[in-house]
Amino acid sequence: MNPRQPHRSPLEAARGVEGPPLSADEARGILSESLGMAEADRADAILEAQDHSLTRFANNEIHQNVTARDHALTLRVVVGRRTGVATTHRLDSSALRQLADRALAIARVSPEDPDLPEPAALVAIPPLAAFETETAASTPEARADAVGPVLSAARDAGLNAAGALSTTSALLAVANRGGLFAAQPETYSNFTCTVRSQNSSGWVDRHRRDVRALNVEALGGTAIEKAQGSRDPQPVEPGRYTVILEPAAVAELVGFLASLGLGAQAELEGRSFMAGRMGQSVTGERVTLADDPFDPRAFGKPFDYEGTPRRRVVLVERGIARAVVHDLRTAKKSGVQSTGHACAPPATEGPLPYSLVLAGGDQSLKELIATTERGILVTRFWYCRVVDPKKTVITGMTRDGTFLIERGKLKRGLRNLRFNESVLEVLRRADAWGREMEPTVFDYAYNCVVAPALRVPEFQFTGVSPF
Repeated sequence: MNPRQPHRSPLEAARGVEGPPLSADEARGILSESLGMAEADRADAILEAQDHSLTRFANNEIHQNVTARDHALTLRVVVGRRTGVATTHRLDSSALRQLADRALAIARVSPEDPDLPEPAALVAIPPLAAFETETAASTPEARADAVGPVLSAARDAGLNAAGALSTTSALLAVANRGGLFAAQPETYSNFTCTVRSQNSSGWVDRHRRDVRALNVEALGGTAIEKAQGSRDPQPVEPGRYTVILEPAAVAELVGFLASLGLGAQAELEGRSFMAGRMGQSVTGERVTLADDPFDPRAFGKPFDYEGTPRRRVVLVERGIARAVVHDLRTAKKSGVQSTGHACAPPATEGPLPYSLVLAGGDQSLKELIATTERGILVTRFWYCRVVDPKKTVITGMTRDGTFLIERGKLKRGLRNLRFNESVLEVLRRADAWGREMEPTVFDYAYNCVVAPALRVPEFQFTGVSPF
């Protein structure tokens, strides 16, 4: 078999192929050939291969079944202290030759980099157990069988369901001229569903490596229940309320902390909320936040895009700022070791955490609701934006299931509300923590946040939506 060619077609993948889109040996061959073509002082390469299958539905009907295959090979070369980076989506020898020529041409016209770090050390990196055969072998028929009962139930309830059930089989591999090679196969599945009436909506979104762990019918039932329960929503006055944030809402807020200050580049530049505060209290003492690629819920990888092994890093411990994550460049500047958090080139934001885990508590969501005299249940947030990065102030809106709580019960649906809140202050004020931990994967950034539900007093709502 020619290692430069994909060994299966997308149609074969759609019929239920059980392995990753490329084997480790195939990836090694492609990376070795690419590195051999780079006439540079140093070179490293990253290969990402992915089979992505999707069953999409709307108006209570499946309307799309697709499978797509993509390969992305990124070559980074160093000439003196000048660096060039180029990417191709073809893996034949001609494309690899063109890739090397482009990367070298870019390096020769780039400015010298005085902070250029040494390449990653040559160490053995064992892969994580992150590949599930059943997910890779998912077929359109199996996905249709899974979502069919949800569509029937929504139709019977006079509601409209839309969303998707997707499965992904992938391989990430890195190599450099010094002999480093690491490869990680993985799978990922996601069910997302929005159910609407004329004036209400409900939503669920779940992520698992094993598609069999997605109870699609039960999840769809949750979305239907939220849409039914929030019909004819009523307004409440803006102000401060006790809120119960479901895990997806908590993850939306905590996810902002990654880019606002948990990476070393932001701290070194003074932009981070952690800058100058190591060893000091930054939030409530109940808060322990770690970047943990080895947590089985967190969709982590065992190495970064420089080939450095990832480490579990405790970022905030019982409310105290403890650490930020590093890549080779920031580690060199700080006089420490890389924690294995380099992002994909060009990595302009520096190292970032991609497997955040917020420690949970001991109450179920039902118990959080039952022990709340008056408050608001928030299913999720959307359209969130940063207002003040140093104070971690975020603005956004509730969506797809906002309910009034009275005497420990959900009373009625509410119109959506706009909020302005500091993430750190929300975590400081939280007075009850859920025990069920859910991962939320943000596709636009490819990072994951595992979070519990929280009850937060004095959460600030600044406006009411007309819907």
